[in-house]
Amino acid sequence: MFKKIALVTVLVIMASLLLLAGCGDTTVQDRASDQINKANTALARASAKGVKVSDVYKKEIAEAQKKLQSDSTEALVLATDAKANIENDVKDAFAIAEQTFNVARGAAETAMSTAQPGSDLSQAKASLAKADAAKAAAKTIPDWYDATKGPIYFANLAAQQASAASRAAASSQAAQATAAEMQRRIEQGSTQMLNLMSRWLVANGHNPADFKLGITKISSSSIDWATGAATPLTPLYGSQNFSFLFQYVNGNWELRAAPSWTRGQFGAPADMVP
Repeated sequence: MFKKIALVTVLVIMASLLLLAGCGDTTVQDRASDQINKANTALARASAKGVKVSDVYKKEIAEAQKKLQSDSTEALVLATDAKANIENDVKDAFAIAEQTFNVARGAAETAMSTAQPGSDLSQAKASLAKADAAKAAAKTIPDWYDATKGPIYFANLAAQQASAASRAAASSQAAQATAAEMQRRIEQGSTQMLNLMSRWLVANGHNPADFKLGITKISSSSIDWATGAATPLTPLYGSQNFSFLFQYVNGNWELRAAPSWTRGQFGAPADMVP
């Protein structure tokens, strides 16, 4: 039973048979034999290019060879069909590989164009250049998909490197912003917190002039919390240090506790201890 093939292929074969009918020195069997050879050549080329060919087409070639003597017309149809399908598979495989590369390269270009300002994209650009060079040199399907030096690998690597560079830049910018905000709050706190400590000392019967006042710590987990201390300038019998807990609320530092509190009280981070 014949395998259903494209109408164009059938018409080509029918035209060939009509031409052969008028040629005394060329037979259908000769043409079928020639097509079998061409189908085998196409199969060998596909293998050399790393394209996996369906066993169906291999069986068609084998069947054409078997029927060459008994039914040369069917042999011609089978061999012609197998050759066309093998060649199409090769074209499809390379088209898919190039399409995969183009998608990966497009992702890399997008990652670079949308990276954070200040991102170091030198590695990504170098990988993209390697991807283009590998594409130009690719001759087989394994060349395209090589996991260490193929064009698709380098295009994907470029996208990863661009994303990593963007995250690093964003992290650096965030760290710089946090440091700047911390400095601003400390500068602001040098007035507000010292004033709050002075007022507490007065309210508790102490003369602020007898103490050295200072900010001792900003929480490592949240810049919204800080501690301060009042240390006697001239330690005397019975004199003591006082600790203060501050929280930054709505743009200002507020005194939460003095001279002692428990760890985590008022929602303060664990490193805020007297």
